[in-house]
Formats: sequence, structure tokens, C-alpha cells
Amino acid sequence: MQSNSDGLTPAKAIQKDEAPLARRKPIQTNEALADARQGRLARLDALRIEIRDLITEISHAADVELLDLMANEIGSFARHKAAQDARAWAATAGITLETGLMQLGRALPQHKAK
Repeated sequence: MQSNSDGLTPAKAIQKDEAPLARRKPIQTNEALADARQGRLARLDALRIEIRDLITEISHAADVELLDLMANEIGSFARHKAAQDARAWAATAGITLETGLMQLGRALPQHKAK
């Protein structure tokens, strides 16, 4: 490694804040792109929260329907099966939607310094 006039390697000179000013290049950022990306991430998070709430609500309604059927011991098999299916579909939809939102999050362009 080369050293500067003080005998320090470039890495040590930077650590000690003794690097020549000509070598110090500020990281260039594009604030507009960063803000847009943060906005998209916030929208994805809001969607994720809304979807989780909706899935919880649907699953809860199906659970209540199942409990009502069990408490009354009256009801058709079709109603019982429909309530069980609703729970299963809500869980499957939750997994599918969460996976899709995760993929969308990864599809967002990463902000890189130029």
C-alpha cells in the first residue's frame, strides 16, 4: 500500500481524518429517487397491514360461524364446510398476498450512490 507524506496508509489517513481534501468525495444522492422509494415502501407496508387486518377479520367471522354451529348442534354440513373453507381460503390468500407484497418490495429499485 502507498502511504501519504506522514507515513499513513490511505485507510488510516481517512480514519484519522487526515486524508487530503482532494480525495474526499461526497457521496452523491438523488433525494427525489430516495423519497419516491420510501413512499412506495410506505404504501406496501400500509397494504400489508390492511391485508392482515382483513384476513384476521374474515378468519374471525368464520370462527364465530363455526362456534355458533357447534353451540347449537343444529346446522347443515354445508354451512360447517363453508365456514371451514372460508378459514382455509383466508389463510391461503394471506400467504399468497404476503408473498406478492414481498416480491414487490424486492422489485423496487435499490438506491445506489453514483
